Amino acid sequence: MSAPAPFLLHSLSSLYSRVLSLTRVTTPSGRAYWAVRELSPARELAEVLATITAVSVAGWFSPLSYHALGHIYLLMVIVLSLRVSRWPALVAAVVSALAWDYAFIPPRLSFSLVDFDDSLLLGTYFVVALTAGQLTTRIRDQQRSERHREQRATALFHLTRALAGSQTLNEGVTEALTQADRQFEARSALLLADEAGKLTPHPAGTLHLNIPALALAAWSARNKMEAGRFTDISAEADSLYIPLIRSGHVLGVLSIQPPGHAMRTTPQQRELLEAFAAQIALLIERELLRSASEHSKLLAESDRLHRTLLDSVSHELKTPLAVLQAAAENMVREGTDRRRDLPAEILTAARRLNRVVANLLSQSRLEAGGVRPKLDWCDARDLIASARRELGEALAGRNVRLEIPADLPLLFADALLMEQVITNLLLNAVLYSPSGSALTVTGSLDQANDRIRLTFADEGPGIPAELRTQLFQKFRRGNLSASNGLGLGLSIVRGFMQAQGGDVTVEEHPGPGARLTVHLPNRAHTFVPQE
Repeated sequence: MSAPAPFLLHSLSSLYSRVLSLTRVTTPSGRAYWAVRELSPARELAEVLATITAVSVAGWFSPLSYHALGHIYLLMVIVLSLRVSRWPALVAAVVSALAWDYAFIPPRLSFSLVDFDDSLLLGTYFVVALTAGQLTTRIRDQQRSERHREQRATALFHLTRALAGSQTLNEGVTEALTQADRQFEARSALLLADEAGKLTPHPAGTLHLNIPALALAAWSARNKMEAGRFTDISAEADSLYIPLIRSGHVLGVLSIQPPGHAMRTTPQQRELLEAFAAQIALLIERELLRSASEHSKLLAESDRLHRTLLDSVSHELKTPLAVLQAAAENMVREGTDRRRDLPAEILTAARRLNRVVANLLSQSRLEAGGVRPKLDWCDARDLIASARRELGEALAGRNVRLEIPADLPLLFADALLMEQVITNLLLNAVLYSPSGSALTVTGSLDQANDRIRLTFADEGPGIPAELRTQLFQKFRRGNLSASNGLGLGLSIVRGFMQAQGGDVTVEEHPGPGARLTVHLPNRAHTFVPQE
């Protein structure tokens, strides 16, 4: 009736394998994160007693000697120590020693010992079982603690690396919620708080929050306390709400909905959740500070541009207005017959005022996107002649050389815009070159790029290399004309040329002076009226 020894060994081996499978190191995947939970002390004690009973019954029908059964009992105590906590392991050592003595050490079914060697053997077994069980339990606890630390470090490493590589708040929040879903095998949502404290769900969240959930999240943010599942506040909720707090201010609320099999959180799990929330709060604070810094820089730059504009406009308007006032006073005092030069001065000042106002209006149109070019066929010579008439006295004493080939194709452009472009370029050359020096306008066809080019060259000091990248920005003026112009001329030139499909560039050349070139696409035309 006795069972064979291999049956007992097979049963013990199966038990050992099952316990090891329950205590092996797991990674945060599948159900491992939320499935880690301890048995209750009563269940652990019941499992210990049931295991000792099973081994004792199997040993009773086994032909093994009581010495061999002592080794089996010792193995059982070690295996149970991998499964249960410290006190049930202690019970396993005591009860197994008593069961071995009572059931197997001669005389059987008695706690008395007739042999001193058996007494020494039993005492040694008790000490070894007790020591081995407690050491095994301690090792298991250390292993579990190390496993949780490793999981936490790995999870936070992946999260911080992902957040560090994000360029915007939306990108960072999306990556953070993706990491949270993967790490906690859950669905997550992030509610961001605005300046008034109102919470708005981020669209990257995978958890849809209904009205009661939003109300619970608002309560968590308002009271700066965790709420929902696994807490004392609305524990029946299916999600956990963690406020994101930095420097005493609530930046948002992180909501995590664990899977249905999750019963509770361990301190290690809660620590990892709070670490995730802290990293996300740090991301939001960083992006808010960056946004505030950029806004501050923008305000400072806007304030600087406004001061520059006011200074420039006041200066540009002051000079022609003074001329007009003086001319009008002289006309009243002396009469127009004695001062025939006064109308010419008034006309020159009026033209200068008109150019200032035209530049301001043109810049406003460019910034508002109101420039709609009316493209038609234009002759470069006609456009240049019209611009020279507009400048009038500004070109007095200047030799404007035109080097326009007779076969230069017509320009497909807006005549009014091109006239203002040429006017600004000629006036810019006058301001930045010595009085009486020559100006040269050269037209050419760039066959390689199929573009028509008009180059405006002067004999001034040229353009410094460090200024070339900023030459076409608003309110940017050369060093030699700190008191001349608004600094809008070349900015308007680039805006008008780009609106017509062209551009303006600064050419490098070995000689003195500056060379600015505007170019437009070369369009083929089949018929042009004779006039």
